[in-house]
Amino acid sequence: MSGRGVGLANATNSNTDTTARVHTTARVCINLYNSLADPTMVKRNPADYKAVKEEIALGISRPFAPLGMSYAEQRGLAPIFTNTAVINGGKQDDLMRWYIKYYDCRSKDERIAHCASSCVVKGQAYFPSELYFAGMVVSEAEADPMNGDTALTLMIGGKITVKNGRFPIMTGDTVMWYFEEEADAKMFDDEGMRHKRSASGGIDYTATPTTMQQRIRDFTYAERAPSRKTAFVKPYIVGVDRRGATYADASRIVGIACSNAGTYERVDIKLSRMSH
Repeated sequence: MSGRGVGLANATNSNTDTTARVHTTARVCINLYNSLADPTMVKRNPADYKAVKEEIALGISRPFAPLGMSYAEQRGLAPIFTNTAVINGGKQDDLMRWYIKYYDCRSKDERIAHCASSCVVKGQAYFPSELYFAGMVVSEAEADPMNGDTALTLMIGGKITVKNGRFPIMTGDTVMWYFEEEADAKMFDDEGMRHKRSASGGIDYTATPTTMQQRIRDFTYAERAPSRKTAFVKPYIVGVDRRGATYADASRIVGIACSNAGTYERVDIKLSRMSH
């Protein structure tokens, strides 16, 4: 089961499109970026943090004052981000490593213990399930209002062609989003089923993709900067005993695959949180 097929996207090297599309609007939020990383990072690298077509937009489901996201910030267009580099600075205990170790966040005690540790995101740990899929970017927008418009259009329903992630997708598969760092940490098997973590966590964050996988992945959206990291899609695999998915995974479902796709190939998706 290589995942290779003759879907419209791969057969014609083009995007599928439909007139039945559901769109919403949001804004790339510099305050959200700044709350998760160095406050000057977006201003220094404006091109890296703008939203680019076909990227997955993520939001935080409820505001946190320590994150710089107040209820007042949530008024108007919903704040989103597309470059996930802000939660992975490569530090020993950054927010992505918290996600890797506690992806299903079994208890508040784990969260409290993390917030009490000395790390670059001290006091800013929130449950992974509090990140939500905001939509697929269909218009570009700047992260810094000094560079242009921060408002953008997101597609949340209809059929769309996107870049698949590291695992084969077959027609009819339920599709979810994931972080490449999760795959690097060997949190999934070769087919994309999530490994069951031990009660104490302890996921090894050491694995890396092959050189060829890195080249294909890093040029997903033209010749992008190495610091532009995005979320990808993969099959949502529950498994016979439901060991292969968690509540956090169920909240990441974005739709159903309408074609087959191998590693980092293009795939047609019926986009809707209600598709499953």
